[in-house]
Amino acid sequence: MLKTTKFIYSLFAAMLFLAVLPVHAQLSDRVIAIVDDEVILKSELDARMVSVREQIAAGTIPRGIPLEELQSQVLEQLIMDSLQSQLAVRSGIRIDDNTLNQALTAIAQQNNMSFDEFRTVLNQEGQYLEFREQIRKDMMINNLQNGSINQRITITRQEIENYLRSEAAQADISPEYRVQHILVPVDNPAANSLQEELADLIYEQLQDGADILELAASREILGLPVGGGDLAGWRKVEALPTMFRSVVPGMQVGEITEPFTSNSGFHIVKLVEKRGGVDLQVNQAQIRHILIQPNEIRTPQQAEELIHELYQRIQDGEDFGDLARVYTDDPGSMVSGGDLGWVTEGQLPPAFEAVASQLEIGELSQPFQNENAWHIAQVMDRKVEDVTEENARFQAEQILRERKYDNELENWLTEIRDTAYVDIRLDDSN
Repeated sequence: MLKTTKFIYSLFAAMLFLAVLPVHAQLSDRVIAIVDDEVILKSELDARMVSVREQIAAGTIPRGIPLEELQSQVLEQLIMDSLQSQLAVRSGIRIDDNTLNQALTAIAQQNNMSFDEFRTVLNQEGQYLEFREQIRKDMMINNLQNGSINQRITITRQEIENYLRSEAAQADISPEYRVQHILVPVDNPAANSLQEELADLIYEQLQDGADILELAASREILGLPVGGGDLAGWRKVEALPTMFRSVVPGMQVGEITEPFTSNSGFHIVKLVEKRGGVDLQVNQAQIRHILIQPNEIRTPQQAEELIHELYQRIQDGEDFGDLARVYTDDPGSMVSGGDLGWVTEGQLPPAFEAVASQLEIGELSQPFQNENAWHIAQVMDRKVEDVTEENARFQAEQILRERKYDNELENWLTEIRDTAYVDIRLDDSN
């Protein structure tokens, strides 16, 4: 949950942003500020102020703030953008074209356009290249801030423990649920056998694939009233109806309960989605492998031949571990006979993961290629590991880091502003 800048703009915001991009300097343009190695031109400030006036007219900026004050704030923002941009370049931060294109594609999709359509719209205004480079600059500044601020923030073990014991933690990291339900209403569930039979019938229909919302919307089944529907929105346990609070937390997503009773009748509940929370179990496998890759004395063809030779030798009865100690090109697992230890699902490269996930315990894989390297893999054991405690601590640290981020960012911005060379040459009369 680290603080990050979001690069998903609405089309309106994108076009408004374009309106404040610097125009080409006119002959009458002049420098109004020197910021370390860069200058800020009067035309840049003027363009930003045009946008400010438009936002005042639209009501997005409150009226009554003197324009001189707004102009001073806008100039200060231009100065801070320049300082951070220069610092990002000096820090070696780069945004390659592929990463930039992904960000632009996300912006286009947010506006229900393809990348090519979005680019066409901007090109029609003559602004595509400027917009593209401004997004690159914003991403560089964002990366600079994340790297600079997060290394200033320290979260102690005691802070995490104190937070996890607090009431705030229960609200922050407890799971949320989306629930649908059907109610067969009765005055006295213990004395209404017809309604109980109907609830059982509805449950059977749901198990056979019937839609719970359609059944609830029918309002009457076999002449008996039914109710229910979707409990709108995400809800934490305390926001669920009282009779659901002991039921929903123990359900799996997609699960439908058997009918249960409350004072109002017979209920059937379906858990549609779940998010958040700290309960987490992960699939792990104990894997060993032999890695063979080309090198200065081994061609790609020879690497392929060697891995197939080793595979056959294992099939013929030679010990996997002994061969791994002699032949593997993985120094990290060489001493242990190719043993990678317990590996959590998702930690391995995709091609390796795809093969390992299909292996039974003790099964040896055929030789397979991952990029330019060859592998033989064997799954020694599998287990489901409960990492709820570690997950709770991780989420707590991220929340505490988020809370400290804004204050540290403000301190950092003040520091870089105070240590920079800034010469403001804006004449109040212009």
